[in-house]
Amino acid sequence: MISIIMYTHTTKFGSLPKGHHRERILRSPHYKNGQFQNLQPADCEPFKHRLKNYKEFCKTVFEFMANRGDIGHSIPSMKTNLMNLDRDDNILIWFGHSSYFIQIDGKRLIVDPVFSEVASPVPFFPKALPGTNAYTPNEIPELDYLIITHDHWDHLDYATVMGLKVSSIICPLGVGAHFERWGLKNVAEMDWNESAKLADGFTIDCLPARHFSGRGWHKNQSLWASFLIQTPNIKIYIGGDGGYGEHFRAIGNKFIGIDLAILENGQYNINWRDVHMFPEDTVRATEDLKAKALLPIHNSKFILSTHPWNEPLDAIAAICECKNFQLLTPVIGQKVELKNLRQTFSKWWTKDREI
Repeated sequence: MISIIMYTHTTKFGSLPKGHHRERILRSPHYKNGQFQNLQPADCEPFKHRLKNYKEFCKTVFEFMANRGDIGHSIPSMKTNLMNLDRDDNILIWFGHSSYFIQIDGKRLIVDPVFSEVASPVPFFPKALPGTNAYTPNEIPELDYLIITHDHWDHLDYATVMGLKVSSIICPLGVGAHFERWGLKNVAEMDWNESAKLADGFTIDCLPARHFSGRGWHKNQSLWASFLIQTPNIKIYIGGDGGYGEHFRAIGNKFIGIDLAILENGQYNINWRDVHMFPEDTVRATEDLKAKALLPIHNSKFILSTHPWNEPLDAIAAICECKNFQLLTPVIGQKVELKNLRQTFSKWWTKDREI
């Protein structure tokens, strides 16, 4: 037990907020009773109630572990050389799960990058699916902004962020304490409903999400968030992680004309529906946001639930056949043309796939 406690104090776990980080947290209206709170109640202990039924709990854990990544083949992907990009190209590159690179109107940013083989503090689980871990930090060009939506291991990876070249880091309240321990500078922490000017014509708004946080023993000591980026020519909503909630409609009503919503669609389970969305929830959130296009993420790299790896994409593609927004389903590493949201993509996740 002592060795486990010592391990959770190693560098990659980061740090609990203290000093000026803590002082600002205590002033936040979203920090109550010793932790951050969701706008709507959410069960942030997905297995907690299972302990009342030991047999059912064991069954769920067994299904989870049995489905953790032996799929018998590699996930389709391609490699775009980001170092050779023209600065005038307006593109998005998805790296699998919730990591992606955006170059828009001359600025470069990356969101929740995880290029390690695992998305946890242990070296054996959950491992990236075969074919999904094509990029390394040294293949990413110098970035204007690193955006972190929350501090879970599948969104904030120590080895990855330490290998990137970044001018500024943007994150929710409390997450900056991790970066401070890691010696990284130029960190801007934001609370929900705060706005910041990044450059001429560029703004970012920190907005609510319905989720939770924590990298060790202590939960909800840092905030989780979604973000809206407005450039001179496009509005992009970065959903982060979280369950469906009333906040999507409020955001859609406040920020009219969202061009692209990037929302989680995967790693869902009835036991943690409050904090992760099913495909039908993702579609409903897109409609609430009144977004012109949807990029579904949080799938195809790490298996963190009991559903098949490609089920989220199968399900959302079927639902969106009759919707009036564009569904973007790129292969890992494929260019998404941000000024051409009518770009089409193949159903690469199916058995009879063609890329």
